[in-house]
Amino acid sequence: MAMRYFQLRAFDAVAREGSFSKAASLLGLTQPAITAQIRNLEEDCKQALFVRTAEGASLTDAAKPLFELTRQMFAVEEQIEDMVSQATLFRHGSLKLAADGPQVILQVVAAFRAQYPDIELSVSFGSQREVWDDLLAYRVDAAVIGNVKSDTRVMAIPVAQQDMRVLVPKRHPLAAAKSVSVADLRAYSVIRREAGSNTQRLVDEALRRAKVSLPTAMKLGSREAVLEAVRQGLGIGFVLEREIPAGTRTVAIPVEELRGCNVDSVVCLHSQRKRGIVQTFLAVAETVANLERDR
Repeated sequence: MAMRYFQLRAFDAVAREGSFSKAASLLGLTQPAITAQIRNLEEDCKQALFVRTAEGASLTDAAKPLFELTRQMFAVEEQIEDMVSQATLFRHGSLKLAADGPQVILQVVAAFRAQYPDIELSVSFGSQREVWDDLLAYRVDAAVIGNVKSDTRVMAIPVAQQDMRVLVPKRHPLAAAKSVSVADLRAYSVIRREAGSNTQRLVDEALRRAKVSLPTAMKLGSREAVLEAVRQGLGIGFVLEREIPAGTRTVAIPVEELRGCNVDSVVCLHSQRKRGIVQTFLAVAETVANLERDR
């Protein structure tokens, strides 16, 4: 039984991390030890549990139900550990977070850090789709996502609402405008974000509703790349109001159809919300949300 426990622990870690080496680091073991545990478990199950590629390891279809069960199993164990941690007023512990943008999550992190300075925090960033996948795969404990879709597996706390702005170079013909409609942008080539970007999805939805299409200048894979491309005069771009860059080389103009279009929420899986450290992070998020509403 003890041997099976360690096999399942190794399986759960590889499934969460998507990597044998990362799982080994997480559990404080060597990679060969993790590989041996998985090989023995696969022999017991009489089937492959992972598809191994140069990029990492992903679950086979047959292994997904087992992962759901190991998550339940180890989530209870994590709740017990959290209960012990609460008794020491969170003097230790760690929290893995992810977000599709830095502004809102770092606001919540700052509030959390002020109360619990000894908790180890890690924050990863990616597209909305990437962050959502990390959340559902238990690779993070909580996340901040814009306009999170309704899902019975997930609870969400709305924290902040934002407008969308179109970003243009300082000497652009629209630079002096107080606001624009999407129809006003027809003559200008736009720098698009990558698939899975919340910003791009919001813009595309507004364009569809207005029955407007914009010529594409290029597609870039990050917010920072779009900002620099606009600075270089390669096209216009879209940013949420909290992402407006400092400096005088660009101008951010409100877009009528995209006012209040983005709601950032702190989200976590229902199966994780009972963990003490996650509950505490959610409580801090609620406080930040109340402060935002009172502004």
